[in-house]
Amino acid sequence: MDYFLKTFSLQKEREGRVKEFFSKQITPLVNAANKHAIDLEIGCGHGHWINEYAQQNKTKICIGIDLISKRIAKATLKKENAKNTNLFFLKAEACEFINYKPKELVFNNVFVFFPDPWPKKKHHKRRLIQDSFLKLLKLHTHSKSRLFFRTDHDEYFEWTKTQIHNSDSWELSNHDWPLEHSSYFQELLPNFSSLSANLL
Repeated sequence: MDYFLKTFSLQKEREGRVKEFFSKQITPLVNAANKHAIDLEIGCGHGHWINEYAQQNKTKICIGIDLISKRIAKATLKKENAKNTNLFFLKAEACEFINYKPKELVFNNVFVFFPDPWPKKKHHKRRLIQDSFLKLLKLHTHSKSRLFFRTDHDEYFEWTKTQIHNSDSWELSNHDWPLEHSSYFQELLPNFSSLSANLL
């Protein structure tokens, strides 16, 4: 069993980890100038992209989350080597992380790159991009927030477009991509499609 699941098997324990993460690392950095400048990458992998993004956006507070311990460890090492003091990583499930963060803090940009497409129809309910997720995200963002999505899976890309098109929370947009930078998964999956969305 994964160490994380074995150690923090209870929901209350995982909630406590997220709250401690924010109280000790994020909340002390928040001020009037940056309270709407918290950017989140869901499924940050080895941290290639978010490390470069944080390096180029020093005024932002950047957070990367992933479910695999080794990825978080590698991402954190990259952060330390790059001395990215505005970047933080935590092993966490996306919806739990969003739900458990302090309600007064909101995300500005949310990045979802190469998520598991769960290709079998019976597993589609496990996909991250669902109407329920879009509704949740709306509660934890602000009027100018943006969602950026990238995948190499054509059917999941069309699924995501449809989910956003049918959403009463978000709409498809044509925002400029915030940063083009190679990452572990992008190098493995060179053929991909991207989209962006903003709140309605």
